[in-house]
Amino acid sequence: MNKPGNETLESRAYRMIKEKIQRGEFQVGQRLIEADVSRELELSRTPVRKAFAMLTVDGYLEFEDYKGVIVKNCAITKERYIEMLDIMELLLIGTIDKLEAKSLTFSNRRVVEKAADFVGLEEATERQCMEYQRWFLNEILSYAKNDYYLQVVNQFYDDLLEFGEPDVFQSATKLFDRTIDNYVACGRAMESRDYAEARAIVKQIINDRILFIFR
Repeated sequence: MNKPGNETLESRAYRMIKEKIQRGEFQVGQRLIEADVSRELELSRTPVRKAFAMLTVDGYLEFEDYKGVIVKNCAITKERYIEMLDIMELLLIGTIDKLEAKSLTFSNRRVVEKAADFVGLEEATERQCMEYQRWFLNEILSYAKNDYYLQVVNQFYDDLLEFGEPDVFQSATKLFDRTIDNYVACGRAMESRDYAEARAIVKQIINDRILFIFR
């Protein structure tokens, strides 16, 4: 969105409604009526209507038959995060299975280089940790040659960065040194065609996160 000093009316409406959702002033399940929101924000209905459409695309609102625009439960809670991790495990194991079944060659060079790049950061932010995780997953899953896998993982991280609760972000930073070592070890195992070891490391990565979330 545009910066406040430069923003259009629809950008302003988007920002203000989003902030009210994030602060809990507009609560999950609440119906938002265009005329009421327009009066509250002191804006005309057209930018509010456009903001509703943008917030629906971004996952903050949803349209329900006979109800209209509703505030969506978009937070990535511990429970939802674990469901997403289970899906990540299935995709990674599926990729390893394909490497083994088709005798494909995996190169670990880029994984090692990316790990060294991360280690070189002075102090990684939560967002940087998330983006590095996204990169490692994309690198490994690209060997499956399945666009759906990549769409799932990228939507997963888009949602995490937008809606992840604090505990979820903490798991990204607190565990990431160990996670990065595991990604390198997984790549090494795939490169040497030790697929059983690669699967075991994937399960370890996922289990570490689940245990941290419910510590």
